[in-house]
Amino acid sequence: MNREFFVNIIFLIVINVIIKPIYIFGIDRNVQNLVGEQAYGIYFTLSSFCIMLYIISDLGIQNFNSREIAQHRHLLDKYFSNMLVLKMILSGVYLLVILAVTYILQYDFALYPLVFSIALNQLLFQWLIYLRSNIAALGYYKTNSVLTVLDRILLISLCSVLIFIEPFRSKFTIEWFIHAQNTTVFITCVVAFFLVFKHIKRLKLRLNVPFLLLILRGSLPYALSVFLMGVYTRTDVVMMERLLPDGDKEAGIYASAYRLLDAVSIIGFLFSTLLMPMFARLIKGNQAVAPLLRLSFQLVWAGAMTLAIGTWFHRASIMQMLYEKATPYSGDVLGVLILSFISFTGIYIYNTLLGAKGNLKKMNILYICAIGINIVLNFILIPTQKALGAAISTFVTQSFVLLILMFICQKIFQLKTDWLWIAKLGGFVGAVVATNFIATNYLFYDNWRWQFIAGLGICFILSLLFGFFNYKKMAVLLKGE
Repeated sequence: MNREFFVNIIFLIVINVIIKPIYIFGIDRNVQNLVGEQAYGIYFTLSSFCIMLYIISDLGIQNFNSREIAQHRHLLDKYFSNMLVLKMILSGVYLLVILAVTYILQYDFALYPLVFSIALNQLLFQWLIYLRSNIAALGYYKTNSVLTVLDRILLISLCSVLIFIEPFRSKFTIEWFIHAQNTTVFITCVVAFFLVFKHIKRLKLRLNVPFLLLILRGSLPYALSVFLMGVYTRTDVVMMERLLPDGDKEAGIYASAYRLLDAVSIIGFLFSTLLMPMFARLIKGNQAVAPLLRLSFQLVWAGAMTLAIGTWFHRASIMQMLYEKATPYSGDVLGVLILSFISFTGIYIYNTLLGAKGNLKKMNILYICAIGINIVLNFILIPTQKALGAAISTFVTQSFVLLILMFICQKIFQLKTDWLWIAKLGGFVGAVVATNFIATNYLFYDNWRWQFIAGLGICFILSLLFGFFNYKKMAVLLKGE
């Protein structure tokens, strides 16, 4: 299983490392510069609001389906037909709820079309994730990996015309960006559907109420988990817009930094999509999960620590390079937020392990506590520190969640505490901080780009010395031994 995971995660990361930076820095950054902080801030706030409620369209089906099909692949025919009907019903309910909540929150009526388009985007994206969960559960990991970037490849192609070519560039609006996303995700959904359909012997859409209720009973714990996680990670943006008189502007500043966190956090999400069916199969076969858990965690830990610390040292320069109206303040927001990336990646892995086990009660209690901590911190920090306060709140909450998740997994799976391994992780943190301090203060004077690259390069070598990227071990894994 380690070999299977390693081969596919390398393929997944490589294609995403090629495509995602082009999208983030070539498309998304230019969109924000074109439409301005306020317009982008409104878009980001509404997106966060729609993401918080998207679970209505899913109700944990994706995680439940990934686990069930991975363990019982012969059930694909039965599950797929019924899941499609359930997804259609939930999609309609989601759109109605979004419009109702928009009315309750008293958003300007002129924003309703924008809200609907953003909600439709989230809906299509959830359909894509569900379809991909079937492909991954069937063991077609490379196909699933290609689908993770197909919509972005299409979006890059379409937006390149709209953003860089006149007369489209001068007329570009945030609405165009959303419509472009909807178009490309829809096309990718169609492709994914036919890839799954090839493995379906007979597709019969019908309303089988008892079976749908059975599915919901199994998926609702996953739904609650995803909903609670969405609330504590997205509440800050909505609270900022509501608590501050210049909430749209602060949300725009926060969004410009959060976009980078969002971009790099995709690595943790990609790991989780591969790990869910793998952990599920290991657990079903009563095999040890510790080797795969440690391998995946140390890979993301080394990468996340290297990137986060390096970014923190050059936070202001990075923001000023990316955004025309960036300030040292927005750099500080990025600096705090990017440190949350370290916890984000670990949370994805441990959260996936608990999900594969089906043991969600303790995790959901933890997320409820995280929501409380996040809301209290936001009420205290946002009025005085604004976007920076929201960033601090995110960092504290994410760190708390990761530590408790690790403790829960250790108890449930009876994982032994390896103090030498923990000491290596701690030593690597100190080495990364020292490396970036030296690179920033003593190498390539007045050229932060080369300092940043040098820091990344040296830290990669350190990860080899610490054994996180051990070439000999990887070669063994690749040979399947």
